[in-house]
Amino acid sequence: MTLVTFSLFTLILLILLLASGLWIAIALMTTGISGLYIMGGLKPLLALGSISWNTIDSFTLIPVPLFIVMGAIILRCGIAERFYAALAVWLRFLPGGLLQSNIIACSIFAAACGSSVATAGTIGTVTIPQLQQRGYSNPMIFGSLAAGGTLGILIPPSIVMIIYCSIVDQSVATMFIAGIMPGLALAAIFMGYIAIRSLLDPSVAPVEPPKPGERSLRSLLDILPLMGLISFVMASIYLGWATATEAAAIGVVAAYAIALLYGGLTWNNVKLAHVEAVRTTCMVLFIVVSAQVFSYALVYSGVSRALTEYVIALQLPPFVLFMAIMGLYLGLGCLIDGSSMMLLTLPVLYPIVQAAHFDLIWFGVIVVVLIEIGMITPPIGLNLFVLHAMGNGRPFSEVVRGSMPYVALMLIFLIVMWFEPGIVLWLPNHMTAK
Repeated sequence: MTLVTFSLFTLILLILLLASGLWIAIALMTTGISGLYIMGGLKPLLALGSISWNTIDSFTLIPVPLFIVMGAIILRCGIAERFYAALAVWLRFLPGGLLQSNIIACSIFAAACGSSVATAGTIGTVTIPQLQQRGYSNPMIFGSLAAGGTLGILIPPSIVMIIYCSIVDQSVATMFIAGIMPGLALAAIFMGYIAIRSLLDPSVAPVEPPKPGERSLRSLLDILPLMGLISFVMASIYLGWATATEAAAIGVVAAYAIALLYGGLTWNNVKLAHVEAVRTTCMVLFIVVSAQVFSYALVYSGVSRALTEYVIALQLPPFVLFMAIMGLYLGLGCLIDGSSMMLLTLPVLYPIVQAAHFDLIWFGVIVVVLIEIGMITPPIGLNLFVLHAMGNGRPFSEVVRGSMPYVALMLIFLIVMWFEPGIVLWLPNHMTAK
């Protein structure tokens, strides 16, 4: 079988399996095994056990289940709800009112949780009924939560970043550092957009006068524990006090301590948190193994090498290649979820990006932002579905309409990062130099 025929077979089979509704992990695994059998019979299949073991037996992936447990504890034990309620009190004076607190709450909670869907769902559960009662614009409510939730995979610690580093063999700590400035910049851009919209059209965010005594010491104490948890976990990584794995373990213990302090550490909450964490961890690792099998099939068949040589022979200007990669991810983002999209494309793009001399840390942040966009673009934007389910019967079009301005802002931000890579690389380079 020629490489062209094999490539077409693999592509068609994968598309058919995905279109049938199969899980992305099963689709990738089935396509990979089929491709290996076609190209080499049973012989290459003997390596599947070693591939699976070597993929899972990775020190880089150890923080994944720990960070998932930490986020599940925060989610299930009432920490997030108290945090948002207190934060809203202190940010009500900003243009846009409680919409601004959505962005900041999502940014901070995302750093603890590491999941965009969980962030949007958790903060949305608390805020949507309150904001609707206060007369806030529904598209603005849904848009701020959808966009704020995407920050969960950019602001560290990020599970997607850990998986990316395990594939391209980069430092998790450096990747985390690189995500800070883009994450904070995007949060500021989102807040700026909300402020401008609210000043131009005050009806989207009614002004609420402060209530006497609402900014109390108790409300401040509901903010500080989660802020302290995130600050300590990230500082321990950046300052070299702990590895990402050790910091994740510390974060789990600290999450338990905060839950105990708040009185939410019940047996039922702990059980639900760990069941959810086990399910999520198994799902993530199953996808990682399946993607590695698919990657092995592409390498074994020679498709990866041939495609890389073809793209290099085209001598595309770097910016054209960058735009082509953006187009690929934007198209796929409308059809499959972000993590699966990254694992599906990296085996093909990794050698091409290396040959084009793109910085792999910078490219990782670009990929994460593109995945963020996929989380809020129809028809398969997971954050959109989560928020629509919580929208008290509001039409799905309102959720989509609210998220589209943020998609445009993120696309502009990607172009800015191309021309100003220092947004991503300045902080890790500066900290490494010190």
